Amino acid sequence: MALADAAIAGARARRNTPPEPEKRAPLQSRRAEGAVDPNDPATWGRVSRNALCPCGSGKKYKHCHGKMD
Repeated sequence: MALADAAIAGARARRNTPPEPEKRAPLQSRRAEGAVDPNDPATWGRVSRNALCPCGSGKKYKHCHGKMD
């Protein structure tokens, strides 16, 4: 009976433990900071619309250089 009780206790402990989240590498859509020239939009690469504009204005890209006219 002791073995059965230990097996049941172990199964309950495993059931209550949340699974480990899957680790993924972060997406990188821009070049390294050293390669980005704030004065040259050709060096910015692909900038997310909600990221700060690489020109240094402090605005989001979608409200600065990424503005759709």
